[in-house]
Amino acid sequence: MKKRIICALLAVVMVVALAACGTAPKDDENKVTIESPVALLDGVWGTFAEDEKFPVMGGDFEAAVNDAAGEFNIADVENATATLHITEDSLKLVDKVATITHAMNANTFSAAAYHLADAANAEALVNSLKDSIKSTQWMCGFPDTLIIYTVAENYVVAAFGNAEVIESFKTKLATVYGEGATLNVEESLA
Repeated sequence: MKKRIICALLAVVMVVALAACGTAPKDDENKVTIESPVALLDGVWGTFAEDEKFPVMGGDFEAAVNDAAGEFNIADVENATATLHITEDSLKLVDKVATITHAMNANTFSAAAYHLADAANAEALVNSLKDSIKSTQWMCGFPDTLIIYTVAENYVVAAFGNAEVIESFKTKLATVYGEGATLNVEESLA
């Protein structure tokens, strides 16, 4: 009788174990989905506490947004390359861009989220942004720190500015997007 009970319990344990293995999450279930570069940046900015926030503007000169991220018109190549610190060749790797910048001094905090036209170009964009931002001739003081992330395979986020602000942005971006966010570059600009 004891053998039958033990065998029955073992059978139940095996069935439960096999059922549990069959319900493991698929890779698609773990993927981070982001609807736009604006949503990506607003998702991070929205986690800042009110006492951490400062006046920001998003987008470009033609369609500026107050207190949030905004879409940047990359069709205006001259403005995009000058403002986003991106080369014309690298601009061809993206199809949408959003920005959020300190309203008084862009060197205090500037961030841009780039949606890649092809996710295979993430490394090329990261390297190009790093080189371009590091070679910028700053006019009103130097930003302290540069960070560049890849997020959800098809986004690149570059941010530079005050070391404290960038550290906070970095922490919040990693919290919001978890394993979907990979830090590729963190360097001093000062």
